[in-house]
This record gives sequence, structure tokens and C-alpha cells, in this order.
Amino acid sequence: MKSIQIALVALIALFGVACGPPPKVLTRQTFLGGEKVYQERIQTRGEIDPATKQMLFDFSVQVCDATETGATNCKETKVLTNVIPQSIY
Repeated sequence: MKSIQIALVALIALFGVACGPPPKVLTRQTFLGGEKVYQERIQTRGEIDPATKQMLFDFSVQVCDATETGATNCKETKVLTNVIPQSIY
């Protein structure tokens, strides 16, 4: 009985993780002056380009205030959608 409960909890946890959005991957970070941080991120779209058979990504930039405890007050802007990472870099 206990093994069934463990399997059920594991299945529910797996389902919860699978339904979340794909993670944004930090590709570059630069400090702008003393109080700002510039970050570039890519996130998979979960789609494949039919012409090249490669995964497509969204490219976004984020500017945050840099404080002693970390980056806060971030403003994110999506720059490109449905791109292949090699075309950006």
C-alpha cells in the first residue's frame, strides 16, 4: 500500500514539473555602471523549424537594479522570437 502512495506522489510531482514553462537560460550578464545589470536570456519554444530541423528559441534582455542582496526591479523585453541560437551569436 505504501509503495502505491509513493508512486502516486511521484507521478503527481512529475506531472507538476512537466506542466511548467521551460526555463530561461542566462547566456550573458554585464554590469552597466554601478547600479544596473544587463542580462541576455534564451528560452526554448518547444517547436522545431521545419526547414532546418532545429529547436526554436525566444531571445530576451533584462535590465535590473543591482543591490547588495541581488538583482531587483527587473524589466524584461522580448527581442526575438522563433530563432535558432547560432543566428544570434
